Amino acid sequence: MYLGIDLGEKTTGLAVSDSSIATPLQTITHKNHQEALVKIGKIITEEKVDTVVLGFVEGKIKTMFETFATNLQVLIPDLKIIMWDETLTSLQARETLIKLQVPKFKRAAKEHEVAASLILQSYLDNRP
Repeated sequence: MYLGIDLGEKTTGLAVSDSSIATPLQTITHKNHQEALVKIGKIITEEKVDTVVLGFVEGKIKTMFETFATNLQVLIPDLKIIMWDETLTSLQARETLIKLQVPKFKRAAKEHEVAASLILQSYLDNRP
């Protein structure tokens, strides 16, 4: 089972796949990345995830994603973690939700999990 993660400062989107199609799972809120780590660790156990595809952005904040990946690996040593470029996925998610005519007040709540599914789908489509 795969888990796609669109990591944010206060909200994080999650998506899952057990084959070749990514599906949005949920958006979690957290005060910090340590709290996100605990919540995601529980979801990994519940969903029987063996591979995480963690979206990242190049630049100054890339270390934030790398630190999160390292801490997740320490929490769950057998977990396979793949860093995947997530550039523009949030914009794509927003545009998709607009095309689907999702109301603005609902769009914000779903945007991160849709972005996570785009990250995961991109990996699934391009995996070796």
